[in-house]
Amino acid sequence: MIIIESIKLALNAIWANKARSLLTMLGIIIGISSVVTLMSIGEGVKRDVKKSVEDLGSNFVFVIPGNINLSGSNQQNGASSMGNPANLISGDILNLDDITTIKKINGVETAAAMNMVSGITKYEDKTASPIIAGIQNDFKDILSGFKLDTGRFFDSNDENKDVLILGADAKNQLFGDTDPLGKKVTIINSAKKKQIDFEIIGTLKQTTSSNSFLSSDFNTISLIPFSTAKEFTDGKEKVFRIGVKISDSDHVKQISEEIKKQVKANHPNDDISVITQEDILGALGTVLNLLTTLLSAVAAISLVVGGVGIMNIMLVSVTERTREIGLRKAVGATNGAILMQFLTEAVILSVAGGLISLGIVEIVVTIVKLKTSLHPVVTPYSVLLAIGVCVIIGLIFGIMPAARAAKKNPIDALRYE
Repeated sequence: MIIIESIKLALNAIWANKARSLLTMLGIIIGISSVVTLMSIGEGVKRDVKKSVEDLGSNFVFVIPGNINLSGSNQQNGASSMGNPANLISGDILNLDDITTIKKINGVETAAAMNMVSGITKYEDKTASPIIAGIQNDFKDILSGFKLDTGRFFDSNDENKDVLILGADAKNQLFGDTDPLGKKVTIINSAKKKQIDFEIIGTLKQTTSSNSFLSSDFNTISLIPFSTAKEFTDGKEKVFRIGVKISDSDHVKQISEEIKKQVKANHPNDDISVITQEDILGALGTVLNLLTTLLSAVAAISLVVGGVGIMNIMLVSVTERTREIGLRKAVGATNGAILMQFLTEAVILSVAGGLISLGIVEIVVTIVKLKTSLHPVVTPYSVLLAIGVCVIIGLIFGIMPAARAAKKNPIDALRYE
């Protein structure tokens, strides 16, 4: 009964001072709205990234030069753990012999090389700057993100030919809605002073999938045959990445370790890393969780400000209602009842601010979904966390005003003017 009576009295007091109560809740509203919105955006990004990586398939791995540590643990080699930066850029560690080695490993379905070419593409007076990747034919079977929109993929007849599969972004920049098949674009590599015309034999679909180990998302990548890429690398068939498709997705980890062991045997003086889907998801998840936590911690400062605001207003309220407190004590209200009344009022103020915040979050999330490519997700966890934080703030910052009210002497309180 005491709790019910305290709630009624608290609601009456809040309603009697609506404007002041709203201003009191403002800090809580801003704080909770910021924290929950950031958590929702972070959760949405994590789910999008997870889906993008999972869409690539669970049975692919990348062989990459350097000691790439995605777990975040300390490396014994310190700064040298990433290998020789010059080699990472030039593709001078991995080679085609490694692909032959990998294909002989039991459980490997296929393996293919990727080279990277710097340059811009030009058509008439329009230019685009895609990531140009030279890939072997089997690479399309390893990485499902390369999906054709029009035309065809490379085959064995395209070896050493100047043919191009244009990425979605470059296609839109150079041709817009016009069909580019059969047309020629010029790839200009200013560093090597190369300028070669390529015939477009296909275009890639617009996609939301991404992969940081390809250095960009699929929309920005255009493809040429791996054997043709050597025209931009002084005639050398350089290997920047090796994609591997494993036949049994249940044994990816074991086969990955064997791949690393055998490729390392080919390069005893160099570091080699084999990156799995699990590694990618773990690394991206760690980074996104850290960013979300840091941003939420900054936004949470406003919660402290809101809590201080509640405490200040409650102290003012206790002073203004001194006679009311004295009258209640005179008719039998205990110190506990007075404490409960003002503490309940502080908690209700805080929780009401939190509920208003959740309404604001829903509006903001809807706008973000409509106006951006982000897909925020408001989880039950974030809602419960917001309400829990509001209750805690109300209790912590309401306890001092409530205790002051409970300690008032009824005689002095009745005499208060």
